[in-house]
This record gives sequence, C-alpha cells and structure tokens, in this order.
Amino acid sequence: MPTFTKAELSQALQELGELCVQAGKVIDIAVYGGSCLILVSNFRFGSEDVDAVAALEDQPLVDELSGKIALRHGWPPDWLNDGVRTYLSPAVESHDAHELFATYPNESNPGLRVYVPIPEYMLAMKLMALRIAPTGSKDFEDIINLLQIVGIASKATIVEFAARFYPEARISAKLRLALDDLWNSYQAKVVSAVHESPEYLGRSRRPPEG
Repeated sequence: MPTFTKAELSQALQELGELCVQAGKVIDIAVYGGSCLILVSNFRFGSEDVDAVAALEDQPLVDELSGKIALRHGWPPDWLNDGVRTYLSPAVESHDAHELFATYPNESNPGLRVYVPIPEYMLAMKLMALRIAPTGSKDFEDIINLLQIVGIASKATIVEFAARFYPEARISAKLRLALDDLWNSYQAKVVSAVHESPEYLGRSRRPPEG
C-alpha cells in the first residue's frame, strides 16, 4: 500500500476528477480519517489509504474509476475505499457536518467535489474509534490535537461532546477507560510551549488551562 503525502493525494484526486469529467459526471465524496487530516491539518503528513464515501448511487462509479487509477500507478485496487461508511454518524446532516475542501480538476470544469468533516465531527469519530491503551498511536495524537482545536474545557465534557454525534458514547466503556490518558496528554500539550499550535481547516484554538 502506498503512503500518500498531501501532494500525492491531491494528485490522485485530480486524476479522479478528470476521469469523472470524462464520464460526464459531477460526483461528491467526503474524505475522512488520516487522508482528511493530511489535506486540512498541520499534524498529519501521510496516510496509507484514502477513506472516502460517495452517495450510494455514485459509489460503484467511484470504485471503478479509482480502480483505473490503481492500475495506472500499480496501487492496490482499494487504495480509495468506503469502509469508513459503517462509522458515520446517523445523527448529523451531511451539509451541517462537512465543508467543501476542493473541486477537481477545477471549479470551472468540475468532476469531483471533495468534502471534509468539520473538526467537531472528526473528533467525535476519532473518539468513538479509539482503541484500548492507545497512548502513542497516531489516532491518539490526532485526538489530542483535535481536542485543542475544538476547545474542550474539561474531561467531564468529552463524553457528552462525542454523544452529540454518537449517542452511544454515553455507554461506551472503552471511551471512559481512555479519558484519563486523553485528558492528561491533552493538558500536557496545552501547557507546553514547544509544540506548534494544531490547525484544521484554518482553525486553531488554545482553550483556557485548568
């Protein structure tokens, strides 16, 4: 599996947009996970695949066209896949929880419109997908950065924050077990002067300490 940088992912999306134009289509996709973060943040720089979801009626064409790109570059056929679909929240309206990132090949000749989740939704997704004993993992570090951007003010509010998007967060034993590690790491980063302030879609925020 290739490791995509921001430039490489942007080029792959450009190619996909061009193929959509050739097919006479304008398709909307939403990109999640590490692939989203390398596009819109300053704290992820590589992703091994692309988590992207199209409307159900458009997904077969997206799969077909991404397969052509895979053959062109010698990539695995599932370099772009919609496996993340099962983790999406049924509690949000897509237009409220996403922002348009870019149009490919360009705005005057659209074939592919790429949307990304707002940082609040991305944080909730990351919290619900967090594994037991995650300290030091990329996902754990992503959450710490997103907590800072969103501006969570106390450990007690994390579960209720996630529950805005995923009501089952209130009964997630896995999430509650991770709270102490998350909050301690978050506080350590906030008070440290050696870390660059994280950014996501141009947003960067340091909440009050304490």
